[in-house]
Amino acid sequence: MKKMSTPRQLHRYIVCLIVQLILPVLPNAAYPWSILTEALDLTCRQTQLESLACDYRMRVPEPPLAISAAIGNNKLTVTEAEIYPWPQAVTAILFLVDTSDPAREPVIRKNIQHLSSLLAVSRDYQQLGLASFDKSLRMEAPIGTSKNQILAAAQHLRATGMTTELYRSVIQAISLLQTVAADRKVIYLFSDGLAEDKAYFHGDVIKAAQNARVIINSLGYPRSIPASVALQTLRRLSEETGGIYIESDHQFDLPSGFIDLPYDNIDNGGRINIDLLPAIAAGLMDTAELQLAFETDLGDIQIQVPVRLPSPEKKPDTGTPTLIPAEPVISAASIKTRPAVVTAPVQVVTRLPDSRAADLWLWYGVPAVLIILIIMVLLTMSLVFWQRQGGRKKATDSQAGYKPYAYLISQDETATRYPITRTIWRIGRSKDNELTLRDNSVSRRHAEIHRKRNGKFDIVDLESVNGVYVNTEKITKSDLKEGDLIEIGDITLLFTQYSSDYSAEESTVMQMTKAPVSH
Repeated sequence: MKKMSTPRQLHRYIVCLIVQLILPVLPNAAYPWSILTEALDLTCRQTQLESLACDYRMRVPEPPLAISAAIGNNKLTVTEAEIYPWPQAVTAILFLVDTSDPAREPVIRKNIQHLSSLLAVSRDYQQLGLASFDKSLRMEAPIGTSKNQILAAAQHLRATGMTTELYRSVIQAISLLQTVAADRKVIYLFSDGLAEDKAYFHGDVIKAAQNARVIINSLGYPRSIPASVALQTLRRLSEETGGIYIESDHQFDLPSGFIDLPYDNIDNGGRINIDLLPAIAAGLMDTAELQLAFETDLGDIQIQVPVRLPSPEKKPDTGTPTLIPAEPVISAASIKTRPAVVTAPVQVVTRLPDSRAADLWLWYGVPAVLIILIIMVLLTMSLVFWQRQGGRKKATDSQAGYKPYAYLISQDETATRYPITRTIWRIGRSKDNELTLRDNSVSRRHAEIHRKRNGKFDIVDLESVNGVYVNTEKITKSDLKEGDLIEIGDITLLFTQYSSDYSAEESTVMQMTKAPVSH
């Protein structure tokens, strides 16, 4: 087992431990499992005791190099059944355009241009539709309409609305997609993020999207610099439904990297089947914890999935699959901190538990769980404190043996210092960069900092999706000066050539004193 090094991993361990404590008193339940992480959207269903079927989608379109599974020390066989899009696959896409506020008419013209670009690179298995909204939702072209008809309908879009009921309109769009038979369902939301709803809220949209398995990809068009804070609304809708958020510049142009590949985050992944027979043959029974690992270019993704194995009194014949009746009774909670997508659960039909076992659980199990929760909370707090102290010490120790050229300082509560130690210093999401930033807004190879012969520095954008900004100005190449603020995706860094102990150094100050008096 890997050593837990982050509060998130500890949180997952705590939740899985609680699941293991609770499941033994519910011997009739078998579970589907859905989880949404920053990198992966996964849904597993166990319709047979001997196997587990999972659908997965990579939120960052990096295909897994390998997928492995194990229960304890028992390695399981993982079979890649199909890669998405599989034959007869259908992706339903609804383009949803905000047409509120007549002052946004120039934005609508840009929306139509971008919509045309997205239609041009769409694929045959994608069923497309167009809707607009301000105070209410209007269907301009139903799902399944041809590209030419959608483009023709888009030419009539005008910014004429006076109010923006964003949340209510998106919920209505989700309801429309829910009626469509498709393997994946997506909304491409064109908006400035302004929501004037009074009775509908962010949580209502997330709940509806999770129940309908709808992804929201948001395209943000800032109305103005002060009003751009409203774009956080779109960012959260995308993050919590497994989508992506793309922001235009102040000329309302989207990044070329997105325009060329706008469907990469939804049309990837596939289906896998996991054989549970080795675990059954090893004598494992009842509820077990399956470790599912996705090896990617950016690192391993570890997922823990509860599975149901045969009861002690009855093991299945390995030659004949044992079906699990799909009668919903309970669904397992997600191990992700943000809300997970819950699908229809299934049930294993066995005898009902003895009421005396329930009494014992109430008297002994509940207090035990509460004690464990208190211990885990204390451990989490200790771990967070240790990481902050240890991280600062590590950063200080790593700088003691040499003098870097300059530093980048993260503008968050950690204020982490990254020493620039090479004349060409790369920044990106991939592990082969000098500075690796694990954030979905950062491209694999995002930017480079160059130290020139005269000792000065510049920064170059490596055609990243979200661009590079220096002091809020988007650049392709720019000189760096002391105190410049660099934005790499959503991460802000301060450039400095001073070491961390510079402020502690004392300077010599000349003072005016009186000349000695002679007698």
